[in-house]
Amino acid sequence: MIRIAQRLETTFMVDVTSSDMSLLVEDLDTVFDAARMTDEFGSDGPSVPEKKDRDRVAGTTEVGVMKSVCGRLGENRRGEILLKPKVVLEKDAVGDGK
Repeated sequence: MIRIAQRLETTFMVDVTSSDMSLLVEDLDTVFDAARMTDEFGSDGPSVPEKKDRDRVAGTTEVGVMKSVCGRLGENRRGEILLKPKVVLEKDAVGDGK
């Protein structure tokens, strides 16, 4: 927890200068999305994408940061992920049944 707090302090006190930032914490039972989060215990490589799509989140171990940015002329604002939250997947928390 101390390491996470120090990381957040560094991010918000040094790197973040805009008020358009928000913390990302993934909810329990959210479907894993590699574009939004990192698997704490898995690899970031394309191991088995079809299975990864069905994995559900058991909890967040480190929060992420998202910035709201303006789109091009005529486009709406969108969220840009600066730091992905790290999550534990259900299969890692309870085992995969093998």
